[in-house]
Amino acid sequence: MKTKNNSSIESQLKYIYRLQLIHLRLKYLNYIINIFPVFVIRFILFINKKKRYLFFLTQILKTKKKLLRSNSKFKIYKNKLIQLLNIKSLTKQKLKKLEMDIEYNYMDLILTQRKNLNQKKNIIINYSQIKKLKKYIRIKELLFKSQLRNSNQKKEKINKKIIFLKEMENQIKQKINNKLLKRYKHIIYLLKSGIAIVPVYKKIPFGTYILITQQKYYELLERKKIIIEEISGRILIDFYLANKENNNMKKILFNFY
Repeated sequence: MKTKNNSSIESQLKYIYRLQLIHLRLKYLNYIINIFPVFVIRFILFINKKKRYLFFLTQILKTKKKLLRSNSKFKIYKNKLIQLLNIKSLTKQKLKKLEMDIEYNYMDLILTQRKNLNQKKNIIINYSQIKKLKKYIRIKELLFKSQLRNSNQKKEKINKKIIFLKEMENQIKQKINNKLLKRYKHIIYLLKSGIAIVPVYKKIPFGTYILITQQKYYELLERKKIIIEEISGRILIDFYLANKENNNMKKILFNFY
């Protein structure tokens, strides 16, 4: 494939390869921009889940405290019975009945006391879990706010970089032969991978690993015409020129982030 403008083939390959590097970087930066809202939504869902669990633990704690208070009423009843036993005016029949009531409920009282002890332990454990969870949520929310501020600053930098790269993209497009630029766009549209120009190292194109002929490889190194890879239709560029352009564009593409 030959170009019709006066620029050399080597220059055309440089510009078209630079254009691809810019497009790949823009694709990545746009992905980063789009992932910010996802990051926020995921965090909100995560915190809401933790808060629901906190509410669940709080309700359990309230239930346990209520149960503990209801069990303690039996203790009060027992004390009242003992007080009644000390009253001399009670008849023997009433005293006997009271003694029987106390004896009958004695085992229940012991079991209830044991239950109360277990409930108190559970309440302490439950309260400790709630305290830890509240602290965890508070720390996570503070960390999120800090990350969000940093993210917004990064987002502003990324937007500025996107504007800069798009301006650079337009400048480079003006230097590329129209026919070559159309072919580049056509390959991008067909393959949807963002890779239209493939470096070749020792007769092997990256990504395909299918040897090109010796003749094509020599022509590629000479840089006197555009070489097309037969199977995928991609434009080929020799590894040394591609590597040189990667190094030249590195600071431009990655100097901010």
